[in-house]
Amino acid sequence: MSVYRASASAGADEETMLPLYGRIYRDSQEAIMITDRYARITQVNPSFSRITGYAEEEVVGRTPSILKSECQTAEFYARMWAAIHLDGRWKGEIWNRRKNGEVYPQWLSISAVKDDQGELHNYMAMFLDLTDYKRAESKLRLHAQVFSHAGEGIMITDTDLRILSVNRAFTAVTGYAEEEAVGHTPLLLRSGRHGREFYRHMWESILAAGSWQGEIWNRRKNGEIYPEYLTITTLRDEHGAVTNYIGMFKDITERKQSEDRLKYLAHYDTLTGLPNRALLQDMLQDVLHGCRRSGERLGVLFIDLDRFKFVNDSMGHDTGDKVLRQMGERLRRAIRAGDIVSRFGGDEFIVVLRGLKGAKEALETARRVTALLEQPFCGADNEIYMNASIGISLYPDHGGDLEALMRYADLAMYEAKSQGAGPQLFNEGISSAFLRRLHLERELRFAIGREELQLVYQPQVSLADGRLTGMEALLRWRHPELGMIAPGEFIPIAEETGQIRDIGRWALGEACRQLGVWRRESRTVPAIAVNLSGRQFVAPDLAEQIRSIVAEAGCEPHQIVLEITESFGIVDMDAVISVLRELKAAGFRIAIDDFGKGYSALGYLKQLPIDILKIDKSFVSELISDPKSEVLTRAIIQMAQGMDLRVVAEGVETQPQWGRLRELGCDIAQGFFIDRPMAPGDLADRYLPPAH
Repeated sequence: MSVYRASASAGADEETMLPLYGRIYRDSQEAIMITDRYARITQVNPSFSRITGYAEEEVVGRTPSILKSECQTAEFYARMWAAIHLDGRWKGEIWNRRKNGEVYPQWLSISAVKDDQGELHNYMAMFLDLTDYKRAESKLRLHAQVFSHAGEGIMITDTDLRILSVNRAFTAVTGYAEEEAVGHTPLLLRSGRHGREFYRHMWESILAAGSWQGEIWNRRKNGEIYPEYLTITTLRDEHGAVTNYIGMFKDITERKQSEDRLKYLAHYDTLTGLPNRALLQDMLQDVLHGCRRSGERLGVLFIDLDRFKFVNDSMGHDTGDKVLRQMGERLRRAIRAGDIVSRFGGDEFIVVLRGLKGAKEALETARRVTALLEQPFCGADNEIYMNASIGISLYPDHGGDLEALMRYADLAMYEAKSQGAGPQLFNEGISSAFLRRLHLERELRFAIGREELQLVYQPQVSLADGRLTGMEALLRWRHPELGMIAPGEFIPIAEETGQIRDIGRWALGEACRQLGVWRRESRTVPAIAVNLSGRQFVAPDLAEQIRSIVAEAGCEPHQIVLEITESFGIVDMDAVISVLRELKAAGFRIAIDDFGKGYSALGYLKQLPIDILKIDKSFVSELISDPKSEVLTRAIIQMAQGMDLRVVAEGVETQPQWGRLRELGCDIAQGFFIDRPMAPGDLADRYLPPAH
């Protein structure tokens, strides 16, 4: 059947055109399908088979419903056929189904073919596969959405750098709406932070490589300058001619802030705001380099807060942090402009003094720091008194490099801590003292296991009649190689390292054991006083520990006097009071040792469940020679008697001291005038005769 039905009167020209129509029908890229008046397919062209997958012989005689996809409703087809019957044609987009089941879009045109009398003979359908077009359209739509919704700001310019288009992110970052930016050049955003050289290098890269990327500072509409990471790309046509420039940028303000924060964290202590160890070392290296050129002298102060770990452990890290922050502020006030103060770590601080005239100036600064510590620190609910040990090294006197100066200042600090005599300037003797300290610290760890520790006992007698009323157990360390080591040397080490907790438990147990020995020998033994370290109060079960040790030894609590120093408990007296009340209730007697030596907190004194007050030996030693010491001693005795406390005077070494204390109404004396501390056997022979 021919494509077009010719009328009987068709001329020779039409007959000539028929072969041409046939070639067009065959070669057309559009699919062509012809049906009879009843919509039965009579023929299709090759493009129909290519698009639908059906060969001509598979569809001839069938209706176009073979292609129906079910994507259109019955109403859709009713409207389509109504248009064909009314107008003789219909065209539009429709989804059909290929032979392989794939549903695809097509652009369809249906025409009714009638003869000269208007009689319907055929329908001709022509359609194009829109699959590729739809994909391209979808891709373009996607690109438009990406452009519009991209997280990065995008700006497109022409070759004269006039802005043609911007996306939403551009507006969000810069503050300029599209209509405000279009027609302007990117100079609209220039911050003024970059000079001509910066932009010259940028355009050299764009012209040579077709792109540039890097960090740049621009200005928002509101005037705020901000950092962005910018990529500029050149677009060219098929001939290589530049058509456009695309700028894509991301606001990196948060990243810059994070980088700055990381740099701060890497170089500054977050708690105090002071330079940390890493920054201090860099700064000190630079300062030393300048000193070598100028001949300037330098001082390094190594400052360590005494008993800070005790504050942290007993009162909590929040209180410890408050102390460290206040310490940082006080050190800032103590130094001059140009000096450096740093938190070296933990409770250690470093001060670098520049332009020193000599060691005297460094010592004066150290004493100013010490004076600042005389004021209490503010804790959570109470005042905290702290001391600091300060070691000093000098450039170039003690070393020419950072490592040497820090090491020698550290050694001097340890010397200051062990001597307790204020700031210490480094000297050669300190090195050997430090090595001895390290050796003692190591050996002390094994002293209990090796049975090198021992207790000696010093009698306490009544000033009224000289009768033995008690004794104090005192710790001694006899090392097999080093010999007898003074308590003033090893006890501070034990306190600092925390070994005092184990030593304290051992001492109480040993005193109870000895008490049991004497009782089995039928000796009448008064109460034994045993010292408690402030470190021991860190243990939450201290009261239970003490009760267990005494009970296991077969002793009674009333046979033990627990001595605490006046100054250690001021760190957290509320916690100390709670433990002491528990011990008092269990039957132990409580004594305050070295009263008057520390920071006298009289407000706490009335709350303490104490039985005995021991006057510090510094008052007793000057009792005869210094009227003020006598006045203070009398006041302490009268205060204690008013509180119904027994008074013990420590360090009584002369007859005049004995006599004056007796006149002042003191109850008990202890010291070399009565007797030296002695071994258990010696004390028993002299003071504890067995009962008959």
